[in-house]
This record gives sequence, structure tokens and C-alpha cells, in this order.
Amino acid sequence: MSSGTQGNNGTLIVAGPDTIQVADFYVKASILHPLVIGSIAIIVLFSALRFISNRSIAAMNVTDWIANVAIGSTLAGIVNGNSLARGSLGLATILGFQYLTSFVGARLPDHRQWLMSSPPLIIAFRGKLLSKLIARHRISMSDFYVALRQRNVIAVREVECVFIEANGSFSVYLQKEVREVRLEDRGVLLQVPAYKALCLDWDERHICEKEGGKGGGAKCEGCDEHQNEVASDAC
Repeated sequence: MSSGTQGNNGTLIVAGPDTIQVADFYVKASILHPLVIGSIAIIVLFSALRFISNRSIAAMNVTDWIANVAIGSTLAGIVNGNSLARGSLGLATILGFQYLTSFVGARLPDHRQWLMSSPPLIIAFRGKLLSKLIARHRISMSDFYVALRQRNVIAVREVECVFIEANGSFSVYLQKEVREVRLEDRGVLLQVPAYKALCLDWDERHICEKEGGKGGGAKCEGCDEHQNEVASDAC
């Protein structure tokens, strides 16, 4: 058997090749820590989140995602042996950082919002997939089709646009829904730069197609490729 020394939390620090010890399965000195300290930590965190704004637990952007992961990791650390005081300070730091970033983000003008979160990524527009964007951002087609099935979409040609939001979720809008609203009234969609750019490009292409024999037809060649470039530049 290998010799070892006793750690601060009662675990046995093993020196030598035999690394599987009784302490790997049971440590008497810390058996009550997960039950007592872990329960207190969960109650403290629940109370804090219960009385803070719901915004604190909303995964809206990358900073929220980091905060949520860090909170879970810190809580697990307390349950598994870290001190309650140290862990509580860590939780307070994470929640404070999340509050600060959301406070700043809520007060930024629209043209500066990209500093706090990336704009929505458009991957389909008016019945066509923006294949280059899909490949560039490593989006699985199976995930794309799952998002369509969740909206009861049977064919891609029914789609007006599909966005991937800053939190990674899919937003799907159908052409039959959008047609009922004038372009200038589609404020929610036009707030996305890529969608606005594609709509303007779509109108220009239709004018180009109507002109046809007047030399405008050449500009409309490779329109799928052009749509990918327009959406990419706007993002």
C-alpha cells in the first residue's frame, strides 16, 4: 500500500502508484458537509434568485450563459467541500457581474448592442437556405430541421426567415405570417441588420428581373451566392 497524508477537508492525499483507496469511496470527516453546508448554500442561492429580478436567470446572451454555468459550478463546489463563506462570496461575485453587464447592456444605444451580444444570425430567407453561412457557423442541418418541425413547417419554401438568436435558440417566421404585415411595419424583423439588408437586396433583384432585356439580367445571376454575401456582411 502507498503512504499518504491527510488533506484539510479530511481526504487522503495518496503518494504512490496505488491510487484507489478507501478514502475515494468514504471520508468520515466530511460526510455531513454535502448535507448541511450544501443545503444551506442551495437555500441561500434560491432566496437570492427568488428576490432578484427574473432577468438574473434568463439566458439571453453569452454573459448570461457564462453566469449560469459559473453559478452551477460554484454551488457544486460548495456541496463537494468548499467553505460556505468562500462559495457564497463567489456566488455574489458572479451575480454582481451578471447584474452589471445586464445593466450596461440595457442602457446601450441600438447601434452599440453588439458590444454585449452578437446580432441574430439569419440562415434561411424566403424559402432558401443560406448554405455558406450555415457551413461557416457549423450549424447542423438536423438541428435546423428540428427547429422547423417545432413550428410545424413542412417545407423550407414556407419559411420567410430563420434566425439563430444570441442565446443559440432558433426563431422561425413563415411567409404566410409575414405577408399580412407591410414591410415598414415589420419592426421586430427589421431590427435584425441581415434581414433588412436581404429585403432591400430582394427588392433590387426584382426590379433587376423586370428590366431583364435592358441589361439588368446580368446583375441577377448568382443571386443565391449574393444573398450569402449580403447576409454575411450585415452580420
